[in-house]
Amino acid sequence: MQVSVTALGHDLFLIDAFMHGEPERLACYLFDTPERVLIECGPTSSLDSLFAALDHLGIDDVATLAVTHIHLDHAGGAGRFAARYPGAKVAVHPAGARHLADPERLWTSASRVWGEDQMESLWGPMEPIDADRLLVVDEGDRIPLGGGRSVEVLATPGHAKHHVVYLEDESGGAFVGDAVGIAFPHGHMVQPVTPPPDFDPELVTTQLRRLADRDPGFLGFAHFGPDRDPLRSLAQAESRLWGWVRWIEEAARSGPTHLADALRSWVLSEYEAEGHDAEVIEQYDRNTFWPMQVTGVLHWMAKRGAVG
Repeated sequence: MQVSVTALGHDLFLIDAFMHGEPERLACYLFDTPERVLIECGPTSSLDSLFAALDHLGIDDVATLAVTHIHLDHAGGAGRFAARYPGAKVAVHPAGARHLADPERLWTSASRVWGEDQMESLWGPMEPIDADRLLVVDEGDRIPLGGGRSVEVLATPGHAKHHVVYLEDESGGAFVGDAVGIAFPHGHMVQPVTPPPDFDPELVTTQLRRLADRDPGFLGFAHFGPDRDPLRSLAQAESRLWGWVRWIEEAARSGPTHLADALRSWVLSEYEAEGHDAEVIEQYDRNTFWPMQVTGVLHWMAKRGAVG
């Protein structure tokens, strides 16, 4: 079992969850404080790697598992995690709590995106969590870390209506889930994530600017790792987001039939023109489900009456 744990200072550790068996696919962030808080757990299919890392650190209890949102790559394993750590609460936005208590509807919705035949192999089963284990959190709430420290909750709809960001003063971290996008190491180029059904670029932009106003010390990306130049990355995230949206809007009205393939070709060509290494471009391509990206923008357009 692969184990990768990186100390970030201030009792904070980055754990590589080795999602889908690969490094740098999902970062979980552990505050090893008197009241331990783990941000993100990933899907059930990668929990053994997470558990091995926690065992490596000598962690036998967690006070709170805090998920940024309930998409399967962030919270799919929350039920099994709660069973292994019976003292842990699971912090989740009110709009996501009922889906962790009864994941059937969430599973069905995800199956429409990924295909029923892929669900078990990609994500593993999703187990329900007793309602009394859920810690429902919203804007301005705080999750205690002990020793006078706490994690602040920022409600950040846009990627999903149940999305939150977690802020922590001493470390300077803003643990952003998918609110900003994906930003893999080797330069932390930020790329949008635009899934249906909740994606709204105007709301995403609001959250990017709110985060910039907070001026965090770093952005803790779930995909993947800390970015120590947050204001540059937040500005890049907004610019690239609207570049994607406008391209898809135009293509949907007059462009190619196979939008996902066309978007992929356009984006990767842009990255090449920007001078990014082939290895970096391949990592973003491999970690992007292009049909989902297009569908999210088209769904937002349809809600606005922009497409039929």
